[in-house]
Amino acid sequence: MVLARGGLRKIIPEFNRLNPGIEVVPQIYKWEDAHKKLLTAMSAGSGAPDIAMVDISQLDQFLKYPDKFYDLNEFGAQELAGDYLEWKWKQSMVGDKQLALPTDIGPMVLYYRADLFEQAGLPSEPEEVAAQIQNWDQFLEAGKVLKEKTGADILSNPYELYGAIRDQGDQLYFDEEDRLIIEENPQIKKALSYYIKAREMGIAGAYDQKNALPEYSAALNSGKIATYISAAWGRGHVETRAPDTKGKWRAAKIPEGTGNMGGSFLLIPKETKHAKEAYKAISWLLAPEQQLEVAKLTGNFPSTPSVYGDELFTNQGFEFWGGQKLGVLFAEVAKDVKVQRKGPNYQTVEDIISDGMQAVTVDKSKDPETEFWALVEKAKTKLQNK
Repeated sequence: MVLARGGLRKIIPEFNRLNPGIEVVPQIYKWEDAHKKLLTAMSAGSGAPDIAMVDISQLDQFLKYPDKFYDLNEFGAQELAGDYLEWKWKQSMVGDKQLALPTDIGPMVLYYRADLFEQAGLPSEPEEVAAQIQNWDQFLEAGKVLKEKTGADILSNPYELYGAIRDQGDQLYFDEEDRLIIEENPQIKKALSYYIKAREMGIAGAYDQKNALPEYSAALNSGKIATYISAAWGRGHVETRAPDTKGKWRAAKIPEGTGNMGGSFLLIPKETKHAKEAYKAISWLLAPEQQLEVAKLTGNFPSTPSVYGDELFTNQGFEFWGGQKLGVLFAEVAKDVKVQRKGPNYQTVEDIISDGMQAVTVDKSKDPETEFWALVEKAKTKLQNK
């Protein structure tokens, strides 16, 4: 079994104890290595694990080879569909085949510094923030006020805003036929326009979370950044990167709807000689009860809505977040995520655009619109040569 994430590791011993005839042995790889190894195994026709964990950003490059994986409906998976959020369940379907079971999800919210909002004269309670900042223009206006009153940037980087708006659309970079549709997707154009606005208004920083994490973390910890648009797992990110800001953060709905960042799936490669045992394992590991247990152990947010009424989500306040019951917010926005198809080459395109636009963020002499469309052309060339 290949696990790119560690959450399920914590409950595997219990499955093994309850099923003495089956032993699940996790193999832990780095996120990028796990997917490369699985692709290599798929191409070679050997070396695949009995169970494979795949991130949503990589899923479609495996789903384009549906014959390489078991249709889990052969084992009765269709009976489990009601246990999961519909949009999450559909993400791993090819036609009427169910090729994976869902793990955690990443519904997006707006994490923000309540103290800086209050200092700037902006609302600071989550419901009030969501009520006053209902669209992205209002978000930018709040950023302008924050900058004037506190000196803090509302964003670490304008690309963070681009990504949030992009992920609110009905489509991303590819259509159902894997045709690149960036040039005709209005949501991408909207995302780019707000990147440009945030950059021109001077309300976003140029911090690089990917390549300059210490600098970014120091800025987050010192109050130079007032918000973080991220998923449910972003809570841990803030707590780790900004430990000195304990009690100063809150979370609210992001403007104009939510999106999803992250989450994984478990698939069963056709190579395995233990398909029935593998299905028994994943159906237990990803059942609502076990997803709730993983949430308690790691903070991963479940894709099984039946557990959202548990006191973990309804009653637990978080000291770092001023006692806010974040689970209530996560559960509410999780149900509103749209089904989106990333496509097999999504990450290839996203890496080109994100790296290129980071350079634009730093170098103010570059025209963002010109550079963006040049990056799209670069992505086209890359895809043609793959």
